[in-house]
Amino acid sequence: MRITNIFIRRLIPIQLVLIVFLSIFLNIFIGVKEVNAATYTQSKKDGLDAFPESYQTYLKKLKEVHPNWNFTAFNTGMTWNEFISKETESHLRNTVHNSSESSWKCSCEKVASGYACASPEIVAYFADPRNFLTETGIFQFLEMSYNSSIHKKDGVESILKGSFMDKSVDISGGATETEVPAKQNGQYIMVTPGTKNQEVASALGIKKYKVTDSNKKTVSNSKNAATGNIFTNTEYNTSYTMVVLGDVNGDGEVRATDYMKIKSYIMSETTMENIQKMAADVNLDGEVRATDYMRIKSYIMDSTPIAVKDTKTTTGKTMRYSEIIMKAAEESGISPYSIAIKIFQEVGRNGSNSVTGTYSGYEGYYNFFNFGAYDGGNAIANGLKYAKEKGWNNQYTAIVEGAKLMADSYISVGQNTAYLYKFDVVDEGKNGTFWHQYMTNVQDPSSQAKTLYNTYANNNILDLSLNFVIPVFNDMPNMCGLPGGIDPKASNSYYVNGTGVYLRSEASTSSGVVATLTFNEVVTVENFNVGNANGYDWAKIKRANGTVGYVANRYLTKCN
Repeated sequence: MRITNIFIRRLIPIQLVLIVFLSIFLNIFIGVKEVNAATYTQSKKDGLDAFPESYQTYLKKLKEVHPNWNFTAFNTGMTWNEFISKETESHLRNTVHNSSESSWKCSCEKVASGYACASPEIVAYFADPRNFLTETGIFQFLEMSYNSSIHKKDGVESILKGSFMDKSVDISGGATETEVPAKQNGQYIMVTPGTKNQEVASALGIKKYKVTDSNKKTVSNSKNAATGNIFTNTEYNTSYTMVVLGDVNGDGEVRATDYMKIKSYIMSETTMENIQKMAADVNLDGEVRATDYMRIKSYIMDSTPIAVKDTKTTTGKTMRYSEIIMKAAEESGISPYSIAIKIFQEVGRNGSNSVTGTYSGYEGYYNFFNFGAYDGGNAIANGLKYAKEKGWNNQYTAIVEGAKLMADSYISVGQNTAYLYKFDVVDEGKNGTFWHQYMTNVQDPSSQAKTLYNTYANNNILDLSLNFVIPVFNDMPNMCGLPGGIDPKASNSYYVNGTGVYLRSEASTSSGVVATLTFNEVVTVENFNVGNANGYDWAKIKRANGTVGYVANRYLTKCN
């Protein structure tokens, strides 16, 4: 269940671009960072003071277990009450499964496609970042950027195992791309970064040539090709202008200054000449947009290749879905793990009619991300109509182009975590904050978090340097979690402050397990101290569903 509203928006003034780039993408500041209206600054001490105290206890525990993890405080600049009020003022902006208990659903009882309008209380629970500062839950705040040193094809395979994408597919009729050092394109020669002039000549099969710069001075054949240089085939006296992908400044290198030039251009803060725009279009799709500067960022950070591509129509070509998703990550700059999990969020592990290619009236078209699949009328048909208009006529094209569209529409404007995909607290565009939200299901970010955590854990990359961007609101209330029929304001209401806490049949660790309590679940305490056993003081509690049992009272915190 989701709302799609796609456009590129102006997010931050150019004065902030240098700060954002240097602190996030070049990792000049190491450790815990603070974000204020998309401005990144180094915080004091160990950085945890960038967060309110109600965050710090949980983050300190995570830092002790995972010392390489970095936590970035994103100060939204809005009050908590303003945020919740805006998120709940429009029905069906936030939804829950229609089978959810009554306290999770709005009294208006509006329902769409198996979903009901979410109550303000359940929206507040899933929107409060403090409820998910656990080893698993925090992954909804994980930055979605692609890192080739972390994200591998084997990791994607582990996500896809047992699903409809655990196989190879025929992508005949689509585009297959071969990377080449250089290719002639009309009066231009398109060149892969780092290619020497002599390598350009070899790739083009030219034996007699010379290269000159803008001052008509001869450039050595052993030098790297640079945008704006002239390559002359002296045998036939024909000349071509060289365009090195990503080399906007024409100095023969692809580096931070090129990235910032593209970023400024996209944000309408500067202009570029035609040849500069050609160099900036590293995806060779005819447009300069977010996916281009994200590719350059990846190239600068971990040498993800930027290559000239020789495109041909495939015949009888097959690829595994994992290979397609890795390609989508390279093209979009989004983590392949996030791409795979997002597909499952949209079409399920068994797939849907959106991805069979056999839906009546739209045979041969695919939409893995449900772009355009609005609930009005037939959502499947709406989405496939969108796919047909985009030309997504095979699985490869639909996944790669869909991922690039996500990057351009969401990540480029700061919505770079699963949480921010759902809760739009960064939008300063024409539609206003709170509206540019990828989905309506309030449980979607926490669901993605579980899958992301398992993927990182199963691939032994859980302890790498990961960055989590965690929103902070002004005037946040005291924590008191999951609604469930118990009044959190009652004098005997407490919330569960741990994960995996067992509810026992007796006040002893050797007694039977009645249930596993949910982190931040609100319970009624019938007796806070029924005795001591196994080194714990025990309490007798009752859950919202009426189940009674015993739990160590150290796992209970008073609701205020």
